[in-house]
Amino acid sequence: MSLKNEFVATGNWLFKYRSYLPLLILPLLFYNLLTPVGAETQHILLIVGLTIAYLGECIRIYTIAYVPAGTSGRNTKQQLAVKLNTEGIYSTVRHPLYLGNFLIFLGPFIFTGNLYGILIFIFVFWIYYERIMYAEEAFLAAKFGNIYEEWSSKTPAFFPNIKLFTSQNSKFSLIKVLKNEYSGLCGVFAIFTIIVLFRNYSFNISPVLSYNWKVLFIINALLYIVLRTYKKIPLYNKL
Repeated sequence: MSLKNEFVATGNWLFKYRSYLPLLILPLLFYNLLTPVGAETQHILLIVGLTIAYLGECIRIYTIAYVPAGTSGRNTKQQLAVKLNTEGIYSTVRHPLYLGNFLIFLGPFIFTGNLYGILIFIFVFWIYYERIMYAEEAFLAAKFGNIYEEWSSKTPAFFPNIKLFTSQNSKFSLIKVLKNEYSGLCGVFAIFTIIVLFRNYSFNISPVLSYNWKVLFIINALLYIVLRTYKKIPLYNKL
């Protein structure tokens, strides 16, 4: 098998299981959480980590809210695209969802304060998603030909160029966001709850979770339950 075909085959396999494989990096995250930091430093790292993670989630929300039907998104069984996204956020970067994922995962690693752990995560993420992006782009190039080549030649793969932004015809869809991104929206706070609890427990910091954090966690959990229940309503799924 040629190296090109091997990259595509590997990328398609990683694409199929991309919802689960990133979880394999969690042991590294929890190991890095054992890095001792001062109370003030931990507070700063928490704010920075949360900000970066929610920035990634905002990128995903913005992308999903405007993306038209029939394009690559949350499907995992195979590559899918009946239309090439070239407007809106896709006019500034070719893989905005993966950029969002990177920031969401980077946030918790920032919180650990372990520079080596952060660098290892960035390296693993790059190798992992590079293969997926390669496979996706091979699919799009074969399907859309010159249209894809023209767009990809001027649009960065991962680091956005805001100067290239062009508006899109589609409208912002809150229903689409709530339906497709509720788990990510609520999941960010849940992940930070777990890692804050783990670090505080490991270093005998009391309380392991503040009262305000507990209240926010309950609200976050209730929001998740409501949105997940609402998603199962037949009329809602037709929207």
